[in-house]
Amino acid sequence: MDPFDVYRQFCDRGFSYQSALFYANEEEKLIAQQVCAEVLDLHPNWDNESVVVPLLEWPFFWRAEGYHQEYYIKNSWNYGYYKEHCGWTKRLKEVWGEEQYYCYHDLELSCFNKTVMNDDGVSNEAVVNVKNAPEESGMVREAPVWGIIVAVVFAVGDLCLLVIGFMTPRKKKLAIKEGKEESVVGKEADL
Repeated sequence: MDPFDVYRQFCDRGFSYQSALFYANEEEKLIAQQVCAEVLDLHPNWDNESVVVPLLEWPFFWRAEGYHQEYYIKNSWNYGYYKEHCGWTKRLKEVWGEEQYYCYHDLELSCFNKTVMNDDGVSNEAVVNVKNAPEESGMVREAPVWGIIVAVVFAVGDLCLLVIGFMTPRKKKLAIKEGKEESVVGKEADL
């Protein structure tokens, strides 16, 4: 998340992309405030005015349509293209630092000793990639399939327009040429 832009998550902009920390009760609100203070302590160049993520009471949420669910798995190539060309990875590294980025994106969980703490304070073995998402290649990705299709359709359309545009003046020239010849032949016949 980009904590410096309230209505944006990288390339996606608007109210529905608002960053927020939600709490369900007063205890969670106090914990969230404490965590925010700790994050500011870890990043001395940040301040309360520049971090614009609001702390909000937990609202009612609607589940998004099925095609939005697990998009990164169902459309991994398109998602990878978006992530790479949007500058998401670069921005995460700028905001949080390269070390933090790699720590949270390390499939070996080396930063966490392969354990995580649950809500009850019990340490558990962490499981990575339980949904079996495809591994990122790290390569610069080319345009997604839909982008290639759109480009081909436009190229074919442009080619058709070019051919029509090229042929139209030739037809007019031929018609004019034939029209002049007919009128000359007609005048000779009148004589």
